[in-house]
Amino acid sequence: MTTQHRQLLETAVGAFVQTTGIPARVREQAGTTVEVEMGDRKHRFPVAIRTVDRFATPAALAAQSQGSGAPQLLVAPYISQEIAEGCRQLGQSFIDTAGNAYIEAPGVFIRVLGQTRPAGFREHSFRALSAAGLKLTFALLCQPKLLDANYRTIADTAGVALGTVSVDMKDMESRGFYNLRTKGKRRLLAPERMLEEWVSHYPITLRPKLILGRFRAEPERLQKLDLKKVGAYWSGEPAADRLTQYLKAAQFTIYAGQPIAKLVAAGRMQADVNGNVEILEKFWNSPAEALHEGALPEVVPPILVYADLLATHDSRNAEAAQMIYERHIATAFRD
Repeated sequence: MTTQHRQLLETAVGAFVQTTGIPARVREQAGTTVEVEMGDRKHRFPVAIRTVDRFATPAALAAQSQGSGAPQLLVAPYISQEIAEGCRQLGQSFIDTAGNAYIEAPGVFIRVLGQTRPAGFREHSFRALSAAGLKLTFALLCQPKLLDANYRTIADTAGVALGTVSVDMKDMESRGFYNLRTKGKRRLLAPERMLEEWVSHYPITLRPKLILGRFRAEPERLQKLDLKKVGAYWSGEPAADRLTQYLKAAQFTIYAGQPIAKLVAAGRMQADVNGNVEILEKFWNSPAEALHEGALPEVVPPILVYADLLATHDSRNAEAAQMIYERHIATAFRD
């Protein structure tokens, strides 16, 4: 645990004690936990310390916890009331340095909201979180073996400048996302944490730059579209339907190359700012099925489906995202 994370944890636990009056302390036996004392019982919660205060962070953590069967206590600098409500819907317990808390477990229910943002609070800025850096991170998460390629190949696959690879790889290495192993080979060290960071920043930093238009079309006609003919891919709800058979799509997300005239004509789409179809620019160079082994031909890599679902803040979409994480993402990371 870094010194910064240790300070964040101690501050959050102290704020929790102050706002709730409930004894709590940090324990180090067999991993870092927060021990909360309720009457004559002591409850211990493994911690997940995160510095990003966006909804996608707890949503991603909840998805990962569901897959592992070990729910964690999110410890963050600050959780707004909107994000706190999202945590409650997901069943994701948290504490922050302002004294906000939501912990729900057998024998425990604690809810403190509305504490103001701590003085001096700021988010950290890292080079790899720029729009170009997020393209690079996406390619590496989809295809971890790409780390062993030369920088020119990495740049071409991710669709970024060669200089971006050199600078952003140093940023990621300094933050412990990957390192060099024997014979100069690189390997990912924290793909889950890397994914959480990417999912949190993608909807705000990169995704808005990719929007080509919003349209309205008949769902039945959309479902019959042959996207491969127009070089496009499903994401969001229709992709989740294909990957999990859990959702019936109401909103249709498509990533396509420009121009999109053939796609719009094939779907008989009409421009509508409130429409049920959103078309975004495909931001990677390789075919989706080449970037992610086992990907469906008309579906973007599962990591992007996962991010687009979590960005909707819809609880049913979050459930589908959890399924995709466990079936298509976590297994690839373990491999």
